[in-house]
Amino acid sequence: MASNQANTGISLNEKSPFSTSERQVPAALTMMVDSMKSMVERAKIDLENVDQRARADLENIDQRARKDVALLDQRAREDIQKVDQKARKDIAILDKRGREDHELLRKVRQAKGLAS
Repeated sequence: MASNQANTGISLNEKSPFSTSERQVPAALTMMVDSMKSMVERAKIDLENVDQRARADLENIDQRARKDVALLDQRAREDIQKVDQKARKDIAILDKRGREDHELLRKVRQAKGLAS
């Protein structure tokens, strides 16, 4: 089993046998920082593009929803008009029948001598 203990044979002032030259370390760090900076900039650009597409999609959805609501409103108004016209006809029929029944009842009372 491998041991995770530090090698006490190497002092802090000694150069490690695995170390690279002093010039390579800063260059590698600079390259890594530049690469990370580039990735962050690309991510920002991608995020801005996604945001712009989302805003455009939201605008399209909003416009379609407004058209749909206008269409539903128009249909509802037409339906209400139809129901209103039907109700007015039904009321007229009921009024006519009520008047006829009232007249018939008046005639029956008169025939029986029950004047009201």
